[in-house]
Amino acid sequence: MKIPIAENSFVGRMGDDERVNLSFLLAEVTRLLRAAFDQEMERLDLTRSQWHALIYVLRLKAASQTQLAEALEVARPSVGTLIDQLEKSGYVTREADTQDRRIWRVVPTEFALARSEEIARLAESVANNAFGGLSQEQIEAASSVIQVIRQNLAS
Repeated sequence: MKIPIAENSFVGRMGDDERVNLSFLLAEVTRLLRAAFDQEMERLDLTRSQWHALIYVLRLKAASQTQLAEALEVARPSVGTLIDQLEKSGYVTREADTQDRRIWRVVPTEFALARSEEIARLAESVANNAFGGLSQEQIEAASSVIQVIRQNLAS
């Protein structure tokens, strides 16, 4: 059932703007993707924060706690807690930086590297479900559009 909205209202105008509608759609798709990843990563006993941090540890290779905090957009103490949890689970270790002894590098363990294949398979399962029925051209076009939106918002 459609809720009647006054024609001159701001809310009514928002509903007519496809850019606004796309913004809400992107947010909803992002939420659904995160939930799907959460469900898959739960099989590995990883919370959202943990799997998210672990992905960055695997991608950034020997990142500092500060670099991880910036990548995850969280405060250093929060990422420190995540690193502690991942360290207890055997996914990461902290190693002293060879150039600056004040910096600790967070590196994936052999266990994490071995699990990365399973993480990749689970991620591919989510992607297969999410992008089913789309051609490679459609995926590339959508990615291109989203990259422009990201650049616009970052500047």
